[in-house]
Amino acid sequence: MMLKQKKNRQNGFVLVVVLCMVILLTVILLGFNTESRMNLRVVDNYRKSEQALNCARAGLNIAIAAISGNSDIHTNKTLLNLLSEENTFDVANGTCSITIAEESGKLNVNLLKDENGKLNRTRIDQLLRLIDLLNQGRYRPSHINYSVVPSIIDWTDNDNQITYLAFIKHENSGAESSYYGKLDPPYRCENRPLRTTQELLLVKELTPQVFECMRDYVTVYGNGKININYAPKLVLESLSEKMYPALAQMIIDRQKSKPFDSITELRYIPGITDSIYYAIKKTATVGTTGQYYYVTSRGNVGHLTCTIIAVLRKNVEAGKVEIVLYKEC
Repeated sequence: MMLKQKKNRQNGFVLVVVLCMVILLTVILLGFNTESRMNLRVVDNYRKSEQALNCARAGLNIAIAAISGNSDIHTNKTLLNLLSEENTFDVANGTCSITIAEESGKLNVNLLKDENGKLNRTRIDQLLRLIDLLNQGRYRPSHINYSVVPSIIDWTDNDNQITYLAFIKHENSGAESSYYGKLDPPYRCENRPLRTTQELLLVKELTPQVFECMRDYVTVYGNGKININYAPKLVLESLSEKMYPALAQMIIDRQKSKPFDSITELRYIPGITDSIYYAIKKTATVGTTGQYYYVTSRGNVGHLTCTIIAVLRKNVEAGKVEIVLYKEC
């Protein structure tokens, strides 16, 4: 009887061991299966992300081809659509969405001082007027301090002296490394021209909200001349304190119907007085040499997206399009 009980206990122990082994093997197999599925998903996502990147590159090539193949963006309806809104194209297994912004119609914040280190009062006043227009609330809700202007000057000039703009009553001081070094994390004032508009986010007072307000109206490329054929309405209004909204809109309407061939054609716009004309003439152009374009190309495959941001320069004299900035994100 005792032998039988002992044998039953041994059989029960073996059964428990077998069950434990079965459970252990099941857990191992489930883990292996889960890991395999995850690996397959990772591989599939990597494949799709590479396809999305290729779609974005295809979009950039479309933009380059469109820009290089046309002497004037206004004469080509396809390119004009790319300039005015986002366009989506089918590419292989995905799509690419492209937007192009002409940079020569914006205010160049790298040129608030001239090559001799002297304040360029004309461009500074234009930027201050643009800030006033943005703060009026007709276009954007965020408030922008005037100190943004001297802060940009201090970031882009080559000295360590804090800029004070005496002709501004309030918020008239900039910032150098003594300010940025106290931030968390600390960093230095670059004291060089901005390479991209995104670098403005490092400048004192330029919060993401302020940058979002200003980004469509400022640039860091070009010779500082505002191309009136591409300038948005707010930039046109900022060119002169006497430029009122309806007058700027008439210039916009003329842009769309027939681009200006020369600055003198502004005289044919009703309401353009001599004082407005001569104020605009100093800082405006209609030239096409050295055009800059800000291109955003988004590649989409499934749920994955890859974006390429590039700045293209159309070198008319050399007859080619140069990539000034290229960034994948």
